[in-house]
Amino acid sequence: MDLSRFFAPAVAERITTAVDRIRPGEAAFRDAAIMFVDIRGFTTLAHSSAANAVIAVITDYQSRMVPVIQGCGGSIDKFLGDGILATFGAAMAAEAPVADAFRAAEGLLAAADAWSADRVARGDVALRIGVGLAAGRVLFGAVGDENQLEYTVIGDPVNLAAKLEKHTKAEGCRVLAPADALTLARQQGYAPTCRIAALGARGVGGVAEPIDLVSLER
Repeated sequence: MDLSRFFAPAVAERITTAVDRIRPGEAAFRDAAIMFVDIRGFTTLAHSSAANAVIAVITDYQSRMVPVIQGCGGSIDKFLGDGILATFGAAMAAEAPVADAFRAAEGLLAAADAWSADRVARGDVALRIGVGLAAGRVLFGAVGDENQLEYTVIGDPVNLAAKLEKHTKAEGCRVLAPADALTLARQQGYAPTCRIAALGARGVGGVAEPIDLVSLER
C-alpha cells in the first residue's frame, strides 16, 4: 500500500518502517488533534451543476487543501464528499500535534482565500470553507484485511471536531476550536499569525454543556 497517498511523507515512512506499526485488527491510543474541513454552500452548487463540474470542484479543492494538511504533519483519514477528515498525531505519536493542527488551519485559510480568488477571476462563484478542530485522546486503528486496509480514528475529539465544523455556520466564522485546545497548542509552540477571537461559552448542537470556543481568521 502506498501510504504517502494518505499520510505526510515522513509519517508514511515511519509507519512503513516501524517495528510496532499498526496492522489490521490492531489499535493504539494517541494524544492527537482532529480536523474536519468542509465547503460551504456545496450542496446548492452540486444541485445546480453538471456532474463533471461538481467533481472538478472537489478535485480542485482537495488538491489545494491536502498538501497544506500534509505539509503540517497531518494525515488524511478519509474524504466525505466535499468533507475532509484529517488527523495530527494519530497515525504516529507526534511531539506537537495540536500546534501542527492550528498551523494547518491557518494554512487552510490562506489556501481557501487563494482558491476563492482564482474562482472569481475565471467567472465562478466564490466558495468558503468551514473547519472544526478538537484535541484529546483518540483510538487509532486499522480495519479490514491485508487486501483492503483502512485506517480509522475514534473518540470524542472526532465527534467534537465534526460538530464544531457545522457550528461555524452559526458563528459566521471559518475555523472553530475549543479554547483549551488553543492553550495546549501554545504550550506546544504554536505562535498565531492570524486573528484569534475568544467567543466565550457557546452551546454547540449535540454537545451537552457549553464550550469555551475560539475562532481563527486571516
